Amino acid sequence: MAGLGRLIGKGTAFAAALLCVTITPSVASTQLSDMSPTLLIETGPSDNPDYRRMVFVKYLAGNQVTASYKAYNRSEFIQIQDTTPNGFVAACANGRATTLDEIRAYEMQEANARASQRPPAITHFCIKSVPNWEAGNRATYLDPIFEGMPYAATLNN
Repeated sequence: MAGLGRLIGKGTAFAAALLCVTITPSVASTQLSDMSPTLLIETGPSDNPDYRRMVFVKYLAGNQVTASYKAYNRSEFIQIQDTTPNGFVAACANGRATTLDEIRAYEMQEANARASQRPPAITHFCIKSVPNWEAGNRATYLDPIFEGMPYAATLNN
């Protein structure tokens, strides 16, 4: 009976290994498909006096901007012609990503500037290769950048 237990144990280990081999590529491809795009984000003073701050979001593919938007609030993004200097695009595409700690530090600095009625500083962020993007990290990384901005045009400030 002890020999049968060892055989079942080995069979179970083999089945578990086979299951891992079968599932692992699926999990890995799912994780890779939930990776953030490469985003170059700039925020600073608004060009519209009804808003304190605005955000530019640029989607990158290599050293090229594939789409460019500006936003005065969290719900309305206006597609614009890209005029980003090549140096900023190359620095994001080929350089390091902005850390979540840096984004959170910006959120605090911006909240202090807003409370003190100082104008917002022009700030750039490079977001790339963030795992679990749609599964929660999208909000984790972007909400601090958009904090303080109205949710819709009717709530401008």
